Amino acid sequence: MITCRPRSKRRWWLKPRLKRMRVREWMVADPPTVGAMAPVEEAGKLAEEHGLAIVYVVDGEGKLVGFLTRKAISSAPDPSLPSGKLAAPPSVTLSPDDPMERAVVLLGERHLLLPVVEEGRLVGVITRGGVLRALAEMAGFGEEGVRIRIKLSHPSEVYRALEVLAKNDLELVAVIRGGDEEVIFHIKGLEDREQLLSQLEEALG
Repeated sequence: MITCRPRSKRRWWLKPRLKRMRVREWMVADPPTVGAMAPVEEAGKLAEEHGLAIVYVVDGEGKLVGFLTRKAISSAPDPSLPSGKLAAPPSVTLSPDDPMERAVVLLGERHLLLPVVEEGRLVGVITRGGVLRALAEMAGFGEEGVRIRIKLSHPSEVYRALEVLAKNDLELVAVIRGGDEEVIFHIKGLEDREQLLSQLEEALG
């Protein structure tokens, strides 16, 4: 009998990968910052020294005040003005424990960098490079194995497919959602592809 969930002893399949899909694992920790009372000129020097498009501004306790772009720095009316006075507040922040999926969505909305804040303090930033590395890890790029594409008539059928993989003692590397209600399973240990496809077809009706 096919159940709607994979056997409990196989739930470890996804746990290691899901644990790594948190912002804290992919952020650039302790990014360069400038103090709120430091002159804008100092923020400009920091941007040049580290090749930064954005300089984050923090107060004396390390709490995020805002950010300065290179354009804002270069157009400052007086380079001796405190950075905190010209800093723009961030429109969005992340928590270290946020899922990376949230970072992916936000960066897709044209955010250049995403500040990561914990109890008000800036603890890191998420870059496009970090998101791309996380997506590659999530999809299992670079790992051995094969990919099986399945079209589902109902989302719950994914559990039936997982049950079939478990019965065949296959290692699940990743699950990727495709278009038109398709799911792609990246698996290891497959010896008989045709047999597996036949079992999946039978299980999914």
